Amino acid sequence: MPKIEVEISPLAFSRIIDWTSSNTEREVGGYLIGVVDNGKVKIIETTYAVKNSTPTHVSIDEMAQYQIIKEIEKRNGKETIIGFWHTHPGMGLFLSGTDIATQKIYQALLPEAVAMVCDGNTFAKTREQKDFKAQFFRVGKNDKYHEVNFGVLTNPNELLELLTDFVQGEENVENIVTNTVQKLSMHVKDSMELLAEEKLVSKSAFESANKSWKKGLASVRADVEEMQKVMLTKEELKDLQIKQSSAVNIQKRMNFILLTIVILNLILVSIVLILTFLP
Repeated sequence: MPKIEVEISPLAFSRIIDWTSSNTEREVGGYLIGVVDNGKVKIIETTYAVKNSTPTHVSIDEMAQYQIIKEIEKRNGKETIIGFWHTHPGMGLFLSGTDIATQKIYQALLPEAVAMVCDGNTFAKTREQKDFKAQFFRVGKNDKYHEVNFGVLTNPNELLELLTDFVQGEENVENIVTNTVQKLSMHVKDSMELLAEEKLVSKSAFESANKSWKKGLASVRADVEEMQKVMLTKEELKDLQIKQSSAVNIQKRMNFILLTIVILNLILVSIVLILTFLP
């Protein structure tokens, strides 16, 4: 079995599937965000960052790249931009001369960097998993590019560890949870409505998926509210006259428990989304 060199999270992959299959007449793209662990690239998040595009070309917004880097540095995150993704609607999977030049820049900054190319035109019509085309590439000697083996990250422990590291550096954990839930909710809702409008899913399938993600989000909110009831406030910590270092450790443990519950629920919701797009 070929060695897996790149792993992408289900949520990140589902977002790319959505963007790709929703734009079949023009190229779109963005950035890949993740970490390099013992030579293996692990993609945690993806962004949509189109400056302008045509059926055969896309310019990725560089200002979005600066914003991503700024946000990562702000929270002292371990992740970084580890490549870019873009589509070749109806043209197949390959790197053009422009793609090769761009990828060489990424690899000069990070040797493990990868380029992801997708073609979702056939998939947009059939909704068959086998029809969604995606591949990762790197550029080698003499500007020759080659495929890089990849898989979807499914190990719950690894997902939890990566996603926890991704957000635990933030000062306000509750804001992260709220923003993540809101973004995921909007993403799933918009995706399902698009599928329903294009009659790519039956009414019963739409209602079932709609009910599933609403239930998942309700569970997340309930867990957050429950944890908020037991978390220590600053006033309570002061009243108890706990030393600062001890108080910080207690708060961190509470935050970690909260993150664990929320991330596990988000993983369940992302799996529902994957199943929706890949029947």
